[in-house]
Amino acid sequence: MYKKLYNLSWNHLLKIRSHLGHKNDKLNVKLNSYIYGTRHNINIFDIEKIWKPFRYLFYSLVENIYKRNSFFLIGINDNLPMDALIKKFIKDFSNEKSNYYTFYMKGYITEKWVSGLFSNWKVTLEFIKYMKNSSKVNSKRYKKYLHYLKNVNEWKNNPTPDFLVVLNSSKDVIDESINLQIPILGLVDSDIDPNNFLYKFFGNNDSLKNIDFFFIFLKEAIKEGRLKEQQLFFYYLLIKLKKNINQKKIKTNG
Repeated sequence: MYKKLYNLSWNHLLKIRSHLGHKNDKLNVKLNSYIYGTRHNINIFDIEKIWKPFRYLFYSLVENIYKRNSFFLIGINDNLPMDALIKKFIKDFSNEKSNYYTFYMKGYITEKWVSGLFSNWKVTLEFIKYMKNSSKVNSKRYKKYLHYLKNVNEWKNNPTPDFLVVLNSSKDVIDESINLQIPILGLVDSDIDPNNFLYKFFGNNDSLKNIDFFFIFLKEAIKEGRLKEQQLFFYYLLIKLKKNINQKKIKTNG
């Protein structure tokens, strides 16, 4: 378990530019202890200090998947093709055998957050159904609204997840999740308040290499969680089998 994580070196984190933050004037003061210094007015994370939280985040994701907890993915970033990146991530797990996406991931947002998506989800889903059959569906205003919720259309149940995975977000998303006491896990750049995150991975949220790595990181956590779940299932199956064999022996001897 966790072998690939242990084999990951600090050099790899340097190659994916995980150590680079935002400009110094945007630094969140709560992150001062994680900053090694600055270069060309860019904050540099201390690789040694961000390594331990990185491992905790991985373990947390594995345990959540093992317990079959669902997550919602937030990737609101105009500087990167987040929609294409998330679709690629989904494609890797959306096959008939594993079906990881539909089982664990309740949805994702890559553009504007629609307030009340979690706190008022029943009204939101009813509104989507109404708009699809309404004459107003072709209006510019409602087309834009439905566009923001394009990855919500297929939901049939409560979209509120057990935890939130954040690659890049907005204040509205964070505030709504905190109010609903939804744990937040994810990527923290130098301009973000780390106290909003239960478990975090410090790094550059504008680096394509860093985001790509995070998706690989998330996929490995899902696989490890599934493996742990399967191992436990076979363990209990073995115990039950031994119990049945012992009961048959007792009956035969009796």
